[in-house]
Amino acid sequence: MTETRTGLDVGPAAEQGGELVLGSVENPARQPLPAESANPVKVARSYAESVLTEVTRIDADHVDDVVLAVSELVTNAICHAVGEGRLSVQLAVRPRWTHLYVTDPDPTVPETTQPGDDDLLLSGRGVPIVGALGLLWFVPSDHGKTAHSVITRTGEKLTDEEREALVRLQIV
Repeated sequence: MTETRTGLDVGPAAEQGGELVLGSVENPARQPLPAESANPVKVARSYAESVLTEVTRIDADHVDDVVLAVSELVTNAICHAVGEGRLSVQLAVRPRWTHLYVTDPDPTVPETTQPGDDDLLLSGRGVPIVGALGLLWFVPSDHGKTAHSVITRTGEKLTDEEREALVRLQIV
């Protein structure tokens, strides 16, 4: 059920797709989330945890951060995305960070609530939570959108060169 992607590359296709392509990929993989799944959030969380635990030297805090981001973005897609199509999760594990992709059939980019909008809201916090864990951006397309999040490993930061590459891709 898991598809392995080989070779991400910086270039026009990456720019058009909004893909972050920096450094080598240790374990790029994709997990479709079938509509008939009883609990797609649980499936996505388990998938993310299994991919990350296959890679050695990943600390538990990083795994927790990525699994939380997966949970929030998949929940957001399930609750708010409209349209026919597939929902999928993809992780590209790099030496210093993990790039998470959640694709859904709705091209509408979510609106985020601002601090103080309503501190008692029970929903609307997923996107800000993921944004606090790492970089977050959305790439709409004719077939839906992809939420991208780059979460650095504990103690790591993006270099100036990496940030410049993100700017070139018009991501940050």
